[in-house]
Amino acid sequence: MQARKYPNYRRRTKRGAGIAEFGPGFFVLLICIFFPLCDLISIGVSYCLIMVLNYNQIQQASLVDSAEAQDPGGAVKKGIPDTWKNGMGRFVNMSGNVQTDISYRNGQTETGQGANGAQDKIVRLRTTITCNPFLPIPFFFGIPGINAPFPLVVFQERQMENPDFAP
Repeated sequence: MQARKYPNYRRRTKRGAGIAEFGPGFFVLLICIFFPLCDLISIGVSYCLIMVLNYNQIQQASLVDSAEAQDPGGAVKKGIPDTWKNGMGRFVNMSGNVQTDISYRNGQTETGQGANGAQDKIVRLRTTITCNPFLPIPFFFGIPGINAPFPLVVFQERQMENPDFAP
């Protein structure tokens, strides 16, 4: 009885009209949702791995003399990033090298009875890495993180263990 009421019903299902829409739908799903989502997840993973690098650098910079920390061949600017590149840094799709900027500022001064007026020193470290997207999607215009390189900058401050090591 349904076949008489809807004469084209059976004919459409046998010809596979749904198959014709599968290709464009699958294309939209992959290009507009799946691949950009993979790129966004890789940005989050890269940021977390760069945070680990920055944390290790600031830890070392707070322990050593300022001249040693700012040495381009020293542990903070060269040793730790090289070790990181051979470990966790493998999962970051970098273009270029790790850039590390170190500066110092004054912290709080001890006051009160019995205080000798010593002043804390704070080390500031900024790590910058330019990353490439995990899966570059071929769009006609550059979107950072999707099909163009993007910079990730991590900044942290930490109190010096020995304020005499600061400049």
